[in-house]
Amino acid sequence: MKRCIVVALATLAFGGAQAQPRAPGTDYPGRPVRVIVALAPGGNADINARVVAGQLSQQLGQQFVVENRPSGGGTVAFETAAATPPDGYTLLVGALGSHTLNIGLYGDRLRVHPLTGVDHITISSHSAIAVAVHPSLSVRTLAEFAALLKANPGKYDYGSSGNGTTGHIAGAMLLQLLGVQAQHVPYRGSAAAFTDLIAGRTAFQADTISFLSEPLKAGTVRGIVIATPERSPLAPEVPTSAEAGLPAYQATTWTPWSTTLGTPAVIRQFLYEQIAEALREPAVRDRLTGLGNTIPEGMTPERTRDFIASEIERWVPIVRATGARVD
Repeated sequence: MKRCIVVALATLAFGGAQAQPRAPGTDYPGRPVRVIVALAPGGNADINARVVAGQLSQQLGQQFVVENRPSGGGTVAFETAAATPPDGYTLLVGALGSHTLNIGLYGDRLRVHPLTGVDHITISSHSAIAVAVHPSLSVRTLAEFAALLKANPGKYDYGSSGNGTTGHIAGAMLLQLLGVQAQHVPYRGSAAAFTDLIAGRTAFQADTISFLSEPLKAGTVRGIVIATPERSPLAPEVPTSAEAGLPAYQATTWTPWSTTLGTPAVIRQFLYEQIAEALREPAVRDRLTGLGNTIPEGMTPERTRDFIASEIERWVPIVRATGARVD
């Protein structure tokens, strides 16, 4: 009887060890992993980080602890991650703004370059940008919106989740393409900006469809355009930029996962594989796609770096053309 118990315990111990994957040739992760989010709580990147980190904790038997560092449009998060040992125990989750737009906004003032100052792991989602207005504006189309702003240059304000964020540049890009003016008001996160939008203190906000979908359904705000070639199933009433008469207005953000420069390739590859596995989990996938995200396939560390490089090439000239800047 005693022998049977010993064998059973040994089997359980062996099975438990096998159930906790580790990076080949290492004990990684042998302790909790810090996940720094370059944006405020409540936004799309934060939701991505928390949902995926929760699943990674289950898969790997170690806690992936999320920490928000939104200051400086994500620059503080980059500097924090870059100052840690290159061992995979500090991850960085950002967005289009932190990983691309900041190059056009900060230029040589960036202490950590988003492409070359960190190592990249994967991308967990893409999310379309939509523009919502306060109902008091009494505009229902992009043409009416443009006419209102043209007749009142500089009168209206728009909020974003901060200087240099996707919402900031997507709003500035829209104004530049329409040839109209409005004042940008930066906030500490999309939720804070949205509070002033629904209170009528700002006129409009460009943000992810994942963030705006629920208030659009509730009628709290009115969508006038989504910056993609196809309408979103989450807000099918909102016209595409081509349908609204401005096909050049194309904006999609994405959620990159990065880590400290010099992190061993075996750990980055392992993290990519584990995040890909997490994204295949029905609960994770349903949560993210239910917010209007699409989940890319095969975004290896190498493909992720190439993708970010191509997005920098595309977006930095747009940032400079809008005249947006961070003082």
